[in-house]
Amino acid sequence: MKNKSFSETAPIEKKPGAVERLGLSTFAVMDAFPLDPAKVEVIYVQTEILSEYLGKPLDDEQAKAFVRQYLLLTLDSKEGIPGAKPVKVYVDRQADPLNISLVGNIGSGRAVYVGDCFNLKGIGKTVLATSKDPERSNGVLDLVGSLWEMICSNVLRTNLQTGASPTLAVIDLKKNVKVPWFSDTIPSGMIIRVDGNGELDRPSHLFFHEQPVSAERMLQIADRFGAQDAEKFIERILHGGWSAGNISVNGCLIDYDSVFAIRGRAPQWSFRPNWLSNFFGLEELGQKELLKALSDNSINVDHVSFEKLVHRFNETKQTQLEQRFLDLIGISPVDHPTLFSHCSSMLPNLVKQFKTLAMKMYPNFQGTAPWSEANNSISVYDLSRFFRLYPIARMSGSLNEKSALNLIRNPLGKMVTSRETQEGGMPDNVMKQLLEFAVTSPECLAATDRMAQNFAKSYGTLIDTCLAASFETQASKCQIACGKNINSLSLMAARAYVVNEERTYMNSRPGHDILIALVQNYKCGNITPRHFFEMLKLIIEACDRIPRKDPKGSFQADLRLSWNGYTSNLIGPDGTFQPRLTLLQPSMVSENFQCSTMGTWELEIDHRLFPCTIEEKDGRFHIIGPSWPLVDLLLGPPEFRFQHQGELFTLSPIFRRDHYKTAMV
Repeated sequence: MKNKSFSETAPIEKKPGAVERLGLSTFAVMDAFPLDPAKVEVIYVQTEILSEYLGKPLDDEQAKAFVRQYLLLTLDSKEGIPGAKPVKVYVDRQADPLNISLVGNIGSGRAVYVGDCFNLKGIGKTVLATSKDPERSNGVLDLVGSLWEMICSNVLRTNLQTGASPTLAVIDLKKNVKVPWFSDTIPSGMIIRVDGNGELDRPSHLFFHEQPVSAERMLQIADRFGAQDAEKFIERILHGGWSAGNISVNGCLIDYDSVFAIRGRAPQWSFRPNWLSNFFGLEELGQKELLKALSDNSINVDHVSFEKLVHRFNETKQTQLEQRFLDLIGISPVDHPTLFSHCSSMLPNLVKQFKTLAMKMYPNFQGTAPWSEANNSISVYDLSRFFRLYPIARMSGSLNEKSALNLIRNPLGKMVTSRETQEGGMPDNVMKQLLEFAVTSPECLAATDRMAQNFAKSYGTLIDTCLAASFETQASKCQIACGKNINSLSLMAARAYVVNEERTYMNSRPGHDILIALVQNYKCGNITPRHFFEMLKLIIEACDRIPRKDPKGSFQADLRLSWNGYTSNLIGPDGTFQPRLTLLQPSMVSENFQCSTMGTWELEIDHRLFPCTIEEKDGRFHIIGPSWPLVDLLLGPPEFRFQHQGELFTLSPIFRRDHYKTAMV
């Protein structure tokens, strides 16, 4: 993101950059009214985003103060501070020739632009909310939905190379609202998004504005769509429902109510199973429908053909897949240019095999919903598990053809046939098309296993090529930095272990359940606002899959949350790992919470005790065990137990309260 220079006295008086880009005629101007900061609460703020835009360092409280002063707004004059001066906000008009994204509205129904780059979603009903469907025109955003959008956008803005609009803040509006899809009222919220460089510029804006779009720009849009589709496949991110309104012309994801991280890469859906283009790995069908609409529209003044746009989409997607494939191997981006030149001839066929194997599924159609209990068993092959463990298995010296196949097969996969689906059922034509990816017999499985073995063999050759190339340079630098005995394979293993881990808290289950539990306990006063804020930050941290070195050169992985802390593993670049227990400061958790970190901490494994070290940083106490060989993680993390002063220490599990159990799943 580019830096912005704000006037600290009245930053919201600036005209939005979107108005300059899209034209004033694209917007309806409304009055918004300041909310009383004492009646609502800023429950989350992404401080570094605001620091970057203001051009100066801020702490969390300073960032919250900025939001309270300038960005607490409502479209309902009765809810505003009596006598306060209204603020001009801009509501974007949209058009969609595909008749998918607006559902009767004529633009944004609950979001406005204010100031240079802020966009407030959940601010209330706008003048463009004309839909007869109450859910689409009530101006409401529920609090769990607000937080889910924040988590997804703030993870994906860095993890997807095509980016996302970051969420600066989440506001608890301190009121319950009625929604058409649940009988009781539920908590409502508002998010503040940052639109610094057109992250929220949508094709539906182009369709409304009807201004000429050059051939160069049309091809750029196709490029960005193709790159985004590749990013989602690499990172295992399901968008779930495509439209002209939920993807930016620069390839950023917009709107996250149907977005999930998924297990495996078999076709899965999160919005409706009625269209094949809503399924993971097949969403390009929808993006190409959108490219067709752009090419057929009068804005395509240079008459760029649909075929040419599709060609650019496919070409860019393939290039992006090949380049990002090196990340899955465990290669640092610093080494990509050099290694790409060494292995570029191998990558096209490997990526083709990767896509084919990753999409293989058992025909249990009920499991294609991410929240289904059968979801983890639908993928025949778990390529992420394979990428994550292959370098470690190779380090162990026990990797052969049989063990490689065991690594690549999904250990939870089951050949179960079922026509049962959820959300009203899956049409027969969709099931018929999904059968193209299905393994339906032992004979079929044997054939795909042979393909998998060939892939594993070619993958091993690629690893050989990478290890023989200049990757050793980075290993040497890492060795100097952390003072450990580093080689290329151990560094590759450490990075691959982090990059290919599940995003547990962005999965439908347990991700939504954990988030709902946090909201429930926050709303009933069981956890403090400060504790709630810290837990939200931890969820984002737990979903981040960019290997980030600590001062000793290790990477964090396997983070599992509890109320008062978390466990994780520190993955060393030297082929070792250290179990870690992290406790939040008692004052951060609760005034009544007591947990002394003084005294002796030990790690118990196989009835043996090992001394731990203690480090304090950023309000967290880290109890770190000794180093263990990374190969011990091949069969799953061993059962480590921490003892304090000779007594077993147990973290407090996060639980849901029954009251909201069916309300917010």
